[in-house]
Amino acid sequence: MLRSNLERQGITRVGGGLAALLVALSGCAGDAVEPTGGSDERKTPGLTARSPAPDGAASPGGTLGRAVPMAHRQGPAHVEVVALNRTSATTVTGRFKVVNDGRTGLDLSISLFEGGRGADSSSLVAGGIGLLDGRGSKLYMPLSTTDHTCLCSSLAGTTIAPGESVDVHAVFPAPPPDVRRVTVTMPLTVPVQDVPITDGPLRPAADQTIDPASVDLAPPRVLSVHSRAEGDERSVDEDADGRAVRLSADVLFALNKAELTPRASALLKEVAGQIDASGDTTVEVDGYTDTTGNDAINQPLSERRAKAVADRLRTLVTRGGATFRTAGHGSADPVASNASEEGRRKNRRVTVRFTPPPPSSSATDQSSGGQPFEWSPGEAPVSGSAAFTADGAKDLRVEVNSAHRDSTGLTTVVWTVRNTGQSDAELQSAFEQDQRYHGMFSPSPSGTDGVTLLDRSAKIWYYPLRDSGGQCVCTSMSRTAAKRTLAPGESVTYSGVYRLPDEVRSVDVDFPWHGTAGARVEGVAIG
Repeated sequence: MLRSNLERQGITRVGGGLAALLVALSGCAGDAVEPTGGSDERKTPGLTARSPAPDGAASPGGTLGRAVPMAHRQGPAHVEVVALNRTSATTVTGRFKVVNDGRTGLDLSISLFEGGRGADSSSLVAGGIGLLDGRGSKLYMPLSTTDHTCLCSSLAGTTIAPGESVDVHAVFPAPPPDVRRVTVTMPLTVPVQDVPITDGPLRPAADQTIDPASVDLAPPRVLSVHSRAEGDERSVDEDADGRAVRLSADVLFALNKAELTPRASALLKEVAGQIDASGDTTVEVDGYTDTTGNDAINQPLSERRAKAVADRLRTLVTRGGATFRTAGHGSADPVASNASEEGRRKNRRVTVRFTPPPPSSSATDQSSGGQPFEWSPGEAPVSGSAAFTADGAKDLRVEVNSAHRDSTGLTTVVWTVRNTGQSDAELQSAFEQDQRYHGMFSPSPSGTDGVTLLDRSAKIWYYPLRDSGGQCVCTSMSRTAAKRTLAPGESVTYSGVYRLPDEVRSVDVDFPWHGTAGARVEGVAIG
């Protein structure tokens, strides 16, 4: 049965909290480790959290001192960030090391290709590594030549012996000069947060045979990154270009009416505050209905509702220079299926669009004491855990290892699934978005894009980021190298990247299971 965003966890519809949602809204997997006993305060072997290196700092071993687990089916394994240098005005070069921590050979051949977006001309290259700029909401992918040769390592036939490692490189289009830190994303690994970009040359890797300055390059691939938050009263979609606040018409208006309700005043006051902060000169207000009735009724109703919202916002916005444009669209452009009442409710809406305010200073403040997640031979604390209750998953347990907000305002949540039963557990599609549970299908199946974060005080659900190529910034299990089957006693670490308002200090982490409720870890602190 399709759940309501809030009712799926027993939460009733209440008002308030839009300000917290709006202030900050503007692959990824891990190592297989053995289970341990104990309570939520136990630790996960091979995982830890460490402070990021200062800008430009490297460890005595010559690396940036940053490592994350890799969820390879032949693992355990981990990946180290060796260097990330702005090697020219237009390029950033990354050096990485993949280490086999297991007892058998690890085939790296088809582990690091991009996949999903159709960009890689070969699945045997490291073209899936990316640099995520959270402040700019951009994902920078490796450069390629005009004949589709990736400026990155070729991995054809690469097998890593137990205890050995392989060096990998990739050359990226350079982010703007003021971008000093990024999150490094790689297929099959947890994202590496707050990696400093160092200025200066970098000795070419042994397999780096292409000089970016001497070849014809294809246009750089810089993907926009989109965030989404859902609530029963209001939802927000945002990327680098704009913010769209979707307000439920059921809250703003009575049935088939265009006069604002008392509750609408409070919601619109909070939206007006964000418009004041944005400085945008043009605010677009669009009305929509569901497919009930016909457009002879729905079209003018949507127009009147858009005008009513715009008229109220004009009185609430305190700064000058803001122009409001209104339009009604009837039942066009649905955001959900009209086949269910839940979908029709989502489609009855008024959307207010404007440029997001600049990130708050707290989004770049590291003083909270939180630390990025990192692999090491030591152990990581478990901040919360829960058993799965869904049929077919009752022998599984999930542990949240980390929920860290980085210097760009993005939050990466890292979690481990353990199989405590006596039979194999298949995870490939267990955690993806599903129409039955989320009200929408996943545009990139076989991932963890259905794992959501609930801010109980604001009654808002946050989904993992998604790029303009349609891929989730979260664990993907679509490639055959992914660890997606757990034998008895095995575990694997996955992750997702979210954008949360600065005010959100703790969340409940909701884990679906094949379109049904799976498990929920409550009260996870954001560090």
